[in-house]
Amino acid sequence: MQLTTDQLITLFQPLTNWQDRYRQIILLAKALPPFPRELCTENNQIDGCENRVWLSCQLQSEHTLTFIGDSEGRIVKGLMAILFILANHKTAQHIIDTDFLGFLQQLNVINELSQSRQLGINNIIERMKQLAAHNIG
Repeated sequence: MQLTTDQLITLFQPLTNWQDRYRQIILLAKALPPFPRELCTENNQIDGCENRVWLSCQLQSEHTLTFIGDSEGRIVKGLMAILFILANHKTAQHIIDTDFLGFLQQLNVINELSQSRQLGINNIIERMKQLAAHNIG
């Protein structure tokens, strides 16, 4: 299931409490494709997260990027699914310019997270932007 950013907004708009948003985030986590075990390397692991998190990126033929990832935590994995919807099939420059945290605030999910989980999400976003910067050219 590949959602657009507009579809994500429509999905989250009617959710008025954290429990409903939490359930939706978990459903998004379950919709992520399986992360290949051979990519669970130290090089792909993101430091500074509560749970182990892996992130990988592939350059597509049309000069866009596709991210895949995994987390041992369901919430982080669901939040990664949201980040991937924002970033996948976009150019590196578009990814670098994207306000991921602003979008998570628009969905009303970032402020409900613990400080350590927010830090982890920031680390994931930072790594995505680093990988995008590495693919500019």
